[in-house]
Amino acid sequence: MTCKNKLKYLFLLAVLIAAGFALADSLGFFNPKPYTAVNHGSHNHYVPDNRDPGVGINRFPMEKPGPGEMITPTGQIVRTTEWKQQQQNMASESSENLNSAGDNIRTIDLIGTDQMKFVVQETGERLTAGSSIKTFNGKSYLMLNQIQAKPGEQLRIRLTTLSQIQPEMMSHNWVLLDQGVDAQAFVNAANRENDYIPPGGEKDIIINTGLAADGETVEITFSVPEEPGQYEYVCSFMAHFAAGMRGQLIVQS
Repeated sequence: MTCKNKLKYLFLLAVLIAAGFALADSLGFFNPKPYTAVNHGSHNHYVPDNRDPGVGINRFPMEKPGPGEMITPTGQIVRTTEWKQQQQNMASESSENLNSAGDNIRTIDLIGTDQMKFVVQETGERLTAGSSIKTFNGKSYLMLNQIQAKPGEQLRIRLTTLSQIQPEMMSHNWVLLDQGVDAQAFVNAANRENDYIPPGGEKDIIINTGLAADGETVEITFSVPEEPGQYEYVCSFMAHFAAGMRGQLIVQS
């Protein structure tokens, strides 16, 4: 065999080896995929290994995540770097919350549901709740009607959304309006283009969270108004106020 032929064969062998490695990599031999294709009728859902057991198979995507993407435990496809940063931020916030356990801030954990209600897992200090509702995960929660607080008290509102619906159709926020504000007129002027805070509406707001889609949590910390009275809080996302996603902050000494 001539030297020229040897070089040709070595080149072809190198190409075949490279192609083999590329095929193996695409099949996940070198980077096993952290999800499994689960047959669900006529199609597959891609379910992550760290799936939230309370989330049904039909909540997970029917397409694979792209390069640099991943599937969250609750079924969203997100950028891996963004997810890792979010988890780091949550861990940092958790640590800060532990460190501030004695900071005299009263924390109220709210859940926004597909029934368009603010709910709590249980009645807590100076909370008035109504009847219970059951969400898609089979758990029951109490509908929150009122929060009682003292003038100047420090409150932390932590809102988490629990939903089976796409974010553009189902997200929640918590908006505390000043006394005397027409809540119906406020929400009528809120829409997707202005992130559900109407232009000029900031003057009517004491404090508000951002929007939270399924699995997301938003929180705010603020001082309760010094003036006693009733302050209405609402979710300003489309139609949620009309569906009863509202309540009162009662400020009294």
